[in-house]
Amino acid sequence: MPSLGSRTTSYLLKRLVKTPGSKDAGVKSVRLAVNAFTQLTPRQRDVQIAQERWGEWVSPRGLQADGHLIYYIHGGGYFFGSPQTHRPLTTRLAKVSGTKLFALRYRLAPEHLFPAPVQDAVEGYKRLLSRGYQAERIVMAGDSAGGGLVLATLAALRDSRIALPAGAVCFSPWTDLANTGESIAHNEESCAMFRATSLQRAARQYLVSESPYNPLASPLYADLTGFPPLLLQVSDTEILLADSTRLVEKARSVGVDAQLQLYQDLPHVWQIFSYLPEASHSLNRAAARIQEWTRRAI
Repeated sequence: MPSLGSRTTSYLLKRLVKTPGSKDAGVKSVRLAVNAFTQLTPRQRDVQIAQERWGEWVSPRGLQADGHLIYYIHGGGYFFGSPQTHRPLTTRLAKVSGTKLFALRYRLAPEHLFPAPVQDAVEGYKRLLSRGYQAERIVMAGDSAGGGLVLATLAALRDSRIALPAGAVCFSPWTDLANTGESIAHNEESCAMFRATSLQRAARQYLVSESPYNPLASPLYADLTGFPPLLLQVSDTEILLADSTRLVEKARSVGVDAQLQLYQDLPHVWQIFSYLPEASHSLNRAAARIQEWTRRAI
């Protein structure tokens, strides 16, 4: 049963985010609202943050340099969000995993259309390799659109014959921009965050004339052969539930070690709500897999 905090959060999201989201909310207003929310979230202690033009580094205080790294890609429908808006998640993930984290700042729609975010994510990974990080000690992670972007990046890296990371963690990833999953209709009322129209608008804004079946836009349609181990976490009431279940099923069909951790009646990317006990539980489970994957290289 979800915690009282989770039920309260879902109620507020439905009233403050989902209902207004059924209308055509402008890009600027969404960005302003998300940035305002970020200012209200408590700051994580015991971490150090260092800015770069292309993102930010998050390091647990007292961490001894060991070459392990989480390469994080934030969500936001490809049109909002930043490393700063996702600090409630990234700082906690870095701390509980005891691992340094780099959060990418990628170009957003509508100013920058597909495939700009994929290009930025690939370039960011290559830059990390050039700085001496070894692929087998890197884990990619991301949420929502950022989770889909993680998977698209893996496909692009593999096709370019660039060494893949040790694994990837995706929190409620958006993997199908054609929006064909049955959970879109089945969970439209139960989902605390989105309606189908919200996804459709975001996809059109990002893709414009590009096909939503392009595998670098919708990794559900990519060849997943050769992918590293995957961990996906999603709630059974999310509109994007089928984006995770189908991706895991497809990955397993080609021999990929893909694990699905299904939670009950939680809001989309609940891991970002750091005050929820379910967020701590999820991030601890993700941290255990990150440590397992990266420590194999020792």
